[in-house]
Amino acid sequence: MITDEVHSQGNTRFKLASHPWLSLAILWIIGILVLILVAAVANILGIPGNASYRPLITPTLAHILVIFLIVPFVLRLPHGKTTFRKYLDDIRLSQIRPFLPLLVLGISSSLILLLLLSVNSFVYRVAQGSPINAAFLHHAIDLRTDLPPRSLGWINSFPAIFEEVSWRGVMLVVFMKKYTAKKSILITALGFGLFHFINLLGGVESDFVIRQVIFGSFLGLFYGYLVLRVDSLMPAMLFHYLVNLFIGSFTHYFQTNAPAGTQILYTLVNLPVAAAILILWVKIFCKRWLP
Repeated sequence: MITDEVHSQGNTRFKLASHPWLSLAILWIIGILVLILVAAVANILGIPGNASYRPLITPTLAHILVIFLIVPFVLRLPHGKTTFRKYLDDIRLSQIRPFLPLLVLGISSSLILLLLLSVNSFVYRVAQGSPINAAFLHHAIDLRTDLPPRSLGWINSFPAIFEEVSWRGVMLVVFMKKYTAKKSILITALGFGLFHFINLLGGVESDFVIRQVIFGSFLGLFYGYLVLRVDSLMPAMLFHYLVNLFIGSFTHYFQTNAPAGTQILYTLVNLPVAAAILILWVKIFCKRWLP
């Protein structure tokens, strides 16, 4: 009888993993605090804020500390007390098989989205009454914009990988403990998109942040579907990284010439269609090449 009472009391002990909204809020707060702390330490060590390798130190190191130390062993998300190996399994980070199909799916999906985004340049060009000629095509898609030595985008895009681990790895699993898969995908998609408003604190222009919010929210639906469909984070991480890396190249003309309001409008029209096409592509791909 006494044993049963002790066991019952043990079961009523507070577990953060059972409270998804509180988990999300705490993860946000801790993530911001760790980012500030890492940035402060980098400044103390004399690492310039404009150093080419700074993104690998500030956001990337902050992500690593939060995701691989604080989340599993302090917050004990997503399922409570665990081992590191079990944690990697729970967030689908250890699932990389079948490797080649997952790799191809991530790369092909990113290429599809980039091509769909490049349509904005062509539509805007036609709307302005300008011709689609060789000179335009040369500047419409310019991969040199995002490749070394002209760009350090391959470094700056690296934190995108860890964003997928946070949102689709940890938080999606936490919310699915209380909500359906569809609701969990929607919640994490909106949360991921809205979280980009934090960039306003860094001095990023408001119109660009609004596009980030729209972009992140609609693509968040695709990310969530992709991860659950293939039961792996790998394609989503690769997709997120490649899109962040090459989006400037594929939208170079549009971002350079279109007014801010036009860019927001085109994003609102383009992204829902793009997300739907991507989800359809994943369905087709998985039906043919993934069991």
